[in-house]
Amino acid sequence: MSLREWLERKSGLDIRSAQYSYGEDPVLGYSATAKHAERWVNSTCGYCSVGCGMQLGVREGKVVSVRGNPNHPVNLGKLCPKGLAEHHAIEAEDRAKYPLLRKNGELTRVSWDEALDTLVEKFRSVQSKHGPESLGIISTGQLVTEEFYALGKLVQLGFGTRNYDGNTTLCMSTAVAGYKRSFGSDGPPGAYEDLEVADVILLIGANVAENHPILCARFEANTAKTLIVADPRVTKTAMMADVYLPLKPRSDLALINAIARILIDEELYNKEYVERHTTGFEELYQSLEPYTLEDASEITGLSPEVIRKTALLYGNAKAAFIGWTMGVNHSTKGTETVNAINNLALLMEMWGAREPRRSRLRDSATPWARARRASRRAYPVIANSNPKKTADSWPGFGISQSSVFPQNAALPTPTSLKPRSAERFARYGLSEPIPWSHFPISTFLNMRWAIWIFWSCRMDFTPRPRPN
Repeated sequence: MSLREWLERKSGLDIRSAQYSYGEDPVLGYSATAKHAERWVNSTCGYCSVGCGMQLGVREGKVVSVRGNPNHPVNLGKLCPKGLAEHHAIEAEDRAKYPLLRKNGELTRVSWDEALDTLVEKFRSVQSKHGPESLGIISTGQLVTEEFYALGKLVQLGFGTRNYDGNTTLCMSTAVAGYKRSFGSDGPPGAYEDLEVADVILLIGANVAENHPILCARFEANTAKTLIVADPRVTKTAMMADVYLPLKPRSDLALINAIARILIDEELYNKEYVERHTTGFEELYQSLEPYTLEDASEITGLSPEVIRKTALLYGNAKAAFIGWTMGVNHSTKGTETVNAINNLALLMEMWGAREPRRSRLRDSATPWARARRASRRAYPVIANSNPKKTADSWPGFGISQSSVFPQNAALPTPTSLKPRSAERFARYGLSEPIPWSHFPISTFLNMRWAIWIFWSCRMDFTPRPRPN
């Protein structure tokens, strides 16, 4: 900055009109001219697992603004503060923009060809000396489904290793195991639209208002709902609740099992459905006997009246929704808590579809979980050609003897619910292709490099027996 520019800036003569001017834009309306774009490119927000569609405004080859995609079914044109600011990371000063290779102890910029050739050479050298399983891959949670799928194929077929994991295992492994115990598949039966039509919404360990504000807007638009929030902390979501359950930490199972017992004792559960489509009901009820209102009250810190009120609200609902996030998945009994939640839904025949007497089950599923399921699936999946197919035409589910460990070691182990036939997976198949316009810009570049590395690193494809 010259002395003249400095003086003009300090004296107020230079008001940076070019940088801070406003004007009319056909897309953004009257807004800062610095954000006006020449064209808009469809992409997907990479922060959380909600999967909001966004449009990046590009001018002179740089992203200058962002807005929600009004045609995207997830967010309907809305973005939270994180999504609105995500594009700033593209031009961040400390962003890695090119490969760096350590030479003579220092990171040196190299070409993409040299970086990939070095990567392939080193991987081959290690695997040739120590075997394919000597290589391990740790991924992130910030990719979309298509990128995870390509990465899964690269790891298993290109590198020939099974040592593939990601940081999202911490977030989703308990939910995946709980779903597979109950339904045989780790695909949540619920949908975002369910929040708009449910008459009772039960959130367990989920601070949707702060962590998933786009979803919060959906159930806030549902004025006919009764919102029940179970959380040890008084979160913003708890402040919005009609019924707030400030239960003690690690007491979710006692609460859920007590509710299940009330549903049975008060004969609010769907007897016909349970008799026709489940097995082991008597064993389930016997395992719930210790979960009296008094015992549950002592464990959870909630009054017996509040627990019973919650059970009656859920049991009398026409279309209830149960949602949870990391408060359940990160708990010491995450898998067992997911099982218990599934028990509630199956007792009431409330486990999917937007119809009366149908509930929704939903956790914070990530693209990682879906892609991992697609790339490592070991059980049959039948694609559902009718995505609006209701639960009335689905095969029945059964109650099994799979263990659900209680929070209180003095209480016996209740049973969980589990599917019985391969046809039950029809719900979880992809029913229609995802438009290419929904892919982020980086998807094509990442998949191109993945395919290149795959063919460069391909080895013996002879199936290897898995260890017992």
